[in-house]
Amino acid sequence: MMDKNTEEKKKHSSAYVPYSPYRGVIPDYYPSVPLHWHREFELAIFYEGRGEFRIGDEFINVNPGDIIVIKPGTLHSTEKKGSRKLIYDTIVFDESILFGNHSERCYTDYLNIFDRDDSKITLPINSATPGYAEIKKNTEELFKSCYSFSGSGDLNVKIKLMQIFALILESETVNTGYSFKMSTDVIKPSIDYIRNNYSDKITVETLADQCHLSKSYFMNMFKKVTGKTVIGYLMQVRIDNACKLLANEHMAASEAAVSVGYTNISNFNRQFKQLTGLTPKEFKKRR
Repeated sequence: MMDKNTEEKKKHSSAYVPYSPYRGVIPDYYPSVPLHWHREFELAIFYEGRGEFRIGDEFINVNPGDIIVIKPGTLHSTEKKGSRKLIYDTIVFDESILFGNHSERCYTDYLNIFDRDDSKITLPINSATPGYAEIKKNTEELFKSCYSFSGSGDLNVKIKLMQIFALILESETVNTGYSFKMSTDVIKPSIDYIRNNYSDKITVETLADQCHLSKSYFMNMFKKVTGKTVIGYLMQVRIDNACKLLANEHMAASEAAVSVGYTNISNFNRQFKQLTGLTPKEFKKRR
């Protein structure tokens, strides 16, 4: 678990605009970016100078044209190296731009690799990365859209981020503790069952039966394929759908909790904050 003392307090996203772009110039704007973490994704492209990025326990040298991706909850910092200024653009964005609903096929079969604790992107993304020219082109277009500060710009930001992350996947620079090409067909019946019945009482035994697997083998396979425990995935789907319900100003948190399968409002409130960083009441206000 990340130290709350190093969590960045600044809010980078809202329901209205789920991202924030920033231009960085070190040392003109600040001498360095100290070690911190936030709940959003971050993507940066470097234009001038040389720098050192710390991401988790890894130290990465960056040069002009390099691109960096930081997953939510990851400690990171930035420092300039050499005499020249380090100039870059960065966007910090809510995971909802990429993932949408965690029960959707594009998430369960494709994008969920970026949500796995054991996934790692080979960084920096540069000329040695397969498909780099197209990734760089889309990243540059992304920041043009960011700084338009308009509804059409917001739409283009979403489109470009989806294209960039699809290209990163195609470049095969994302690795996990197992081969991501492993067939997910074996657990798909359980994913479908959760998607269609998340508001009901669901047991691991029921899901294992859907896949015609023993309970222990199913639990192991589910974790390998999704990167989450069965309970963790079910919780994510329920909270995703609760967020949709709470977009209705007349929907009370207790009603939303019952509608998505919770019988204990305290558990709902705790798990809601665990996944969103907000209480249901705070979430409604942010809408």
